[in-house]
Amino acid sequence: MAQRGGGGGGRMAALHGRLVKTRDPLALRDVLLLASGAPLLLRHALSLFPFFAPQSHAFPWNALLRALSFSPFSPLPLFPSMLRHGPLPDLHTLPPLLRLSPLPFGLQLHALALKLSLAPSSLPTSNSLVSFYSRHLLPRQALRAFLDLPSPDLVSFSALASSSFPAIAVLRAALARGFQLDAPAMAVFAKSVDSPDLAFWVLAYSLRHGLLLYGPLGTAVVAALARSGLLALARKVFDEMPSRSLQARTALLMGLAAHGREKEAVEIFQGARSDGWENDHVAFIGALSACSRAGLLDEGATLFAALEGGPTVEHYGCMVDLLGRAGLVREAYGLVSRIPGRGSPIVWRTLLWACVAHGYVVLAEQVRAELARLDPDNDGDDVLLSNAYGGIGRWEGKAEVRAHMARRGVKKIRGSSIFLPN
Repeated sequence: MAQRGGGGGGRMAALHGRLVKTRDPLALRDVLLLASGAPLLLRHALSLFPFFAPQSHAFPWNALLRALSFSPFSPLPLFPSMLRHGPLPDLHTLPPLLRLSPLPFGLQLHALALKLSLAPSSLPTSNSLVSFYSRHLLPRQALRAFLDLPSPDLVSFSALASSSFPAIAVLRAALARGFQLDAPAMAVFAKSVDSPDLAFWVLAYSLRHGLLLYGPLGTAVVAALARSGLLALARKVFDEMPSRSLQARTALLMGLAAHGREKEAVEIFQGARSDGWENDHVAFIGALSACSRAGLLDEGATLFAALEGGPTVEHYGCMVDLLGRAGLVREAYGLVSRIPGRGSPIVWRTLLWACVAHGYVVLAEQVRAELARLDPDNDGDDVLLSNAYGGIGRWEGKAEVRAHMARRGVKKIRGSSIFLPN
């Protein structure tokens, strides 16, 4: 690695000298291409750029913006310099900016794209706008940007499908226009599938059109099948994958755990090393959740102890749930008390549920006091404590909590099967 970095540095020095001597735009292009894959060289190119960037050509600016968007550095601070000293943005300028823009800055970029007629006439810019609004969970705006496109392509449909806009509607629109979904587009669609019919259709379409079930698409198909309860098919696709990723394995074990096959989920987790993988923290969460649902206390404790680098708050939450379901409420309290930083409200709330379920009222009071410090605006904790008092006949305690809730204006919302606005 050191040798390659040194070679890159020597090449950069030669190009630097050529650039200083000749101000050749091709030398500036070569500097940017060389720097795009090396953060240290990119920093050097960024320092040279203001002195040699042409005012009439957008390509060097676009190349640097794109290189920065895939580096540890942000391209956003460079863009005002381009507007002040460089050429007008073209169809390749805004996509790398929109990929990383916060919402206010992205809205300004959209306005600029409209002003310069880059949207909807420029397909790369318009597709980036659809992706931008999808990323910021604004499906209506994503749909509007999509509908403004005179000729959307498969990238356009994929960008819209990644929003919270109903994926089935996007799929029907794409198929109605005669598009054949490729593997990346199908993977995006499969991520939003949660019904057996659609999950089976995803698998059938992929097989019919020769889409290879590995990589992101294989993982998405396994996840869709498992999430929809088609566990046998999910396991078959997983077993037949030419290279099983850790993400596919985790998707399968999550689906198995969610549908009552917890022991099989743990077996899938334990088989990771046979494929040359070390389970990551997400896989551990899935396995610990499976142990909790199945009451596999010893297996869960073993997995928790095996966490390398220390457990996260999510791992603690799974272990607290496991201990609480097993009735080991005091042990769960001891575990929460040892979490660095005292844990999160979710972990303490999990413990409060266990206290109420097993009648540990005094402990529930202590947990509620901690939750009042961590998350004072959550009123559901008072309801839980009130239920704990009622469960052991301490009606005065229940009445006191209810009176406290009334003073704060808290009302217990009645359960219903549908939400009706006021």
